[in-house]
Amino acid sequence: MAWRVNLIHSLFSVLVLSQAISAIDFGQSYGSSDPNLLSPRQYTEDDLDETSGHVSFHPEGATEGFKCHYPGLNSKDWEGCNEGADSRWCWIRQTEANKDESTRKAYTVTTDYDNYAPVGIQRHYYLDIAKHTIAPDGTPREARLFNGTYPGPLIEACWGDTVIVHVTNKLDDEGSVIHWHGLRQYWNNDQDGVALTQCPIARGSTWTYNFTMLQYGTTWYHSHYSVQYADGVLGPLIVHGPASAPYDVAYAWPHFMTDWVHRRAEEEFENEKSSKVRGSKADNILLDGMGRSPKAASAYDGEDIRSSYPITEILPGQKVRLRLINGAAGTSFIFSVDGHKIEVIANDLVPVKPIVVDSLLVAIGQRYDIIVQGLKDPSHSGNYWIRTQPADGCNTFRNGIFDSTDSTNPDPLDTRTGILHYDMPNATYFSLPYSTENNIEDYSCARISEQNSLRPVVPWTISKTPLNNLALSTFYPAHQTKADVKYGNYTHWLLRLDPLVEKEGGIKFHNPLFANFSTPSLLNLTRIGHGENDNVVRLPYSSNSSDFIHMVIDGSLLPVTKHADLDPDVIPRLAHPMHWHGSDVVLLAQSDQPFDPATSLDTWNYDNPPRRDTIMAPAGGYIAVAFKPDNPGVWLVHCHIAWHASAGLALQMVIDDGHSLAQGMLGDGKLQRLRDGCDEWKADLGRLVANKKEDSNV
Repeated sequence: MAWRVNLIHSLFSVLVLSQAISAIDFGQSYGSSDPNLLSPRQYTEDDLDETSGHVSFHPEGATEGFKCHYPGLNSKDWEGCNEGADSRWCWIRQTEANKDESTRKAYTVTTDYDNYAPVGIQRHYYLDIAKHTIAPDGTPREARLFNGTYPGPLIEACWGDTVIVHVTNKLDDEGSVIHWHGLRQYWNNDQDGVALTQCPIARGSTWTYNFTMLQYGTTWYHSHYSVQYADGVLGPLIVHGPASAPYDVAYAWPHFMTDWVHRRAEEEFENEKSSKVRGSKADNILLDGMGRSPKAASAYDGEDIRSSYPITEILPGQKVRLRLINGAAGTSFIFSVDGHKIEVIANDLVPVKPIVVDSLLVAIGQRYDIIVQGLKDPSHSGNYWIRTQPADGCNTFRNGIFDSTDSTNPDPLDTRTGILHYDMPNATYFSLPYSTENNIEDYSCARISEQNSLRPVVPWTISKTPLNNLALSTFYPAHQTKADVKYGNYTHWLLRLDPLVEKEGGIKFHNPLFANFSTPSLLNLTRIGHGENDNVVRLPYSSNSSDFIHMVIDGSLLPVTKHADLDPDVIPRLAHPMHWHGSDVVLLAQSDQPFDPATSLDTWNYDNPPRRDTIMAPAGGYIAVAFKPDNPGVWLVHCHIAWHASAGLALQMVIDDGHSLAQGMLGDGKLQRLRDGCDEWKADLGRLVANKKEDSNV
């Protein structure tokens, strides 16, 4: 395997550097020196005249009729350069080099997108949240959906566009807030869509989100109102841009992996709070919103597979780009395609140097862009199973737990959830695949070596000296053993400090998070942190690109700490997919061994480590991450198991300069808009749920 990975890395370098241009980074640096790059784009598509001579093109894999537009770039001087398999690394380039320059300037996959991005257009989308009865696996239930579909509508944009989304809450019994997962929202904290940054959208009201796509790739949007997204309030978000490897065709609609609960998520959350049931559970597995009853797959043989399974079309020998999203509430998946290799080219909106694998762990909240290489001589039927196998230790289903190490525990559900279909004369849509599963040795939900092999195309070098005190940023995913009477009278999940650190520092940080819907932290920066359930970590803002914050999530205990010190908490041996809002984080270390501050730091990787926004913290081990504190605001860090987050396993980071930059950067207009939204909420459901403290509200 190693030689294949190294070969791909070499080919990637040759591909980029041997073109007619040298992929010179060019663009406008964003930040305080260039406020125009972060401002909403001036034009919509309707404002543009196709004959005006600006750069315009249809990106591969976009929906029919969709085009990227760059009104500020004249087509005489600039051109799209992404057309053709071998040009996927390029996005926009000059038609000729400037005088006295030897190379053409371009936006490519090697462009530092933290500092450069093209200027696109505005794109408006309209979403309604309402109740609908659906039966994606044959069992009807009332769901909460965007525009009546599950998953919700595709939001599609180009690198450098501004997306404006108008969300109307048509629910009769709940508010909602919508989070744009993985988007940094650089200097745009009020658009993050969580209870820390805004009050929920009142019933019958419309809230408009506005953000610019400085990143590109595959992500999703979902409700961040309690466990609402597990009721169906989610959808895909695709930003077209360059790629790190050649491919022939792409599909706009991603493969959306989810688990599914047959009753209201709020009702299922009662099991998370129950001392008898001990944990919320799912009833089925869906792919792209499609599932089947637990009856044998053979019952569908002879039927048109297109009505029962998501189908991915491919030609013999063709390279197809696919997009993967895990939007589950409680399940991480191992994704594979029988008889085919997977080439990974991006994770969590970060282009990576390509690697080839037989299968891929996709933790809750994670996304991947992959390429599947078509076989030259596929089977006669032309059909191969796509599998989404729940990962060992990262799933709980009503009728059993998936565990590949226990031969006495049969799989409770069929993991063959999709079909790769070859479009060729002999292939049929009326026969199920007879393919066999790839030889997968590791079904665990950490897969540490795999995660550490994902190297970003645009490198970061990390400072070994953080701006913060690491001891005060080392947190344990703990669980209470005694019911918290003031907060729902059940045992919560939480992120807490080591008890010895608390004692030495004279601080308290050992409670589940509770965010008050009616008083978002962003509007109360001077007051948050005084409440016992605020869970505030204050971190210094810095615009210096070499400054970093370090943080550890430790699923064990420090060597000097005894379990008795944690009373009344314990640290269960469970893995947690941790998600950071407001920043990409680099993975300094991921280990299944306990963290030891005396020895572990010597093993950390500071030279272009893996970079993403969601990372699995292994059971009994730890992860160490670093990020740039260059994005002022109040940002959430939480486990992306929906049941754990709602039970309190979260904290809020306040990144500020000590002079209220987090509020000052927004200006009076945005702050007043937030206050007006809170007034609407308080006049509606806010007065009824103000003292309801049964979940974290995130």
